[in-house]
Amino acid sequence: MSKMITEKDALPLIPVQTLNEIIDGIAEQSVVLSQFSRLPNMSSRTTEMAVLDSLVDAQFVGTTVDDDLTYGEDSDASFTAEDGVPGLKPTGDAKWAKKKIIAEPIAIVLPISEEVLADADYDIWGELRPRIVEAFGKRIDEAVIWGKGRPASWETGIVPTAIARQNVIAEGTGTDFGVDVSNLMGLIEEQGFDPTGFIAEVSTKAKLRNLRAGNGTPLFSNGTMTDPDTLYGYPINYAKNAAFNKTVARLIVGDMKEAKYSIRQDMTFKLFTEGVVTNDYGEIVANLMQNDMVALRVVMRLGWVLPNPIHQLNPKREGYPFAVMTK
Repeated sequence: MSKMITEKDALPLIPVQTLNEIIDGIAEQSVVLSQFSRLPNMSSRTTEMAVLDSLVDAQFVGTTVDDDLTYGEDSDASFTAEDGVPGLKPTGDAKWAKKKIIAEPIAIVLPISEEVLADADYDIWGELRPRIVEAFGKRIDEAVIWGKGRPASWETGIVPTAIARQNVIAEGTGTDFGVDVSNLMGLIEEQGFDPTGFIAEVSTKAKLRNLRAGNGTPLFSNGTMTDPDTLYGYPINYAKNAAFNKTVARLIVGDMKEAKYSIRQDMTFKLFTEGVVTNDYGEIVANLMQNDMVALRVVMRLGWVLPNPIHQLNPKREGYPFAVMTK
């Protein structure tokens, strides 16, 4: 008869250091979280952040003039004087909008043999940690990039939103792939955003290796063990967790710092000794009692948001900091 493993028995298997390693690993495994700006951990489900919603202009104090920029062959630059009140400081009015970031739960259930748990020499976390990290990273990327299975409270997926806003270029519209990438970057630059990174499927590397500028300078550079590959000098991260739908898109460029995410400060584990575990199709994959197994359920909570604050080049908050190259 097999020994029944209780939740109390399993608690020592979940050290705090391991929790931190899992959270950090998920942030690295996910191609979006690895480039987005991370906010401090959330202490509650919903956090409000203030987003600048009006422009604040500065003025010189005193009498000012405006140069006439209409120059002709027979005309000289003229000046239009404006009356100012010497010493009187201009006033500005800053307005702020509220943007919410909502932490939603994401979970995974891992069936584990009781014999494995009872074996003190078995490195259970060495086995489970990469599976948890990969599963969470894939699901987060699918929700954020494509809007697939996303929580209703989250932003619409990056790719469908970029396409809806016409921030899209079809591969092959330029003279070569390098021109396509440059034009893609130009779409968000025209809206006042700076491209800071790319997201692609790993097979895209084959198209990048031979890219050259007009003077023969490589546009693509291989990374190192610690630094990512770069394209036009900006990091490019590859979705190695099967979250990137390469039949729809080839490449995503974005001002990655504009996107923010935050993780709830807790990650919960619960051990089940009875019940059945099913797959995505409702098929039973394990009967815990019959198969002498337990199931470990891991739940983490996180949220992401695109504040899109107003600035001089995006005065109506209508710009979108991502663009997608379709196939």
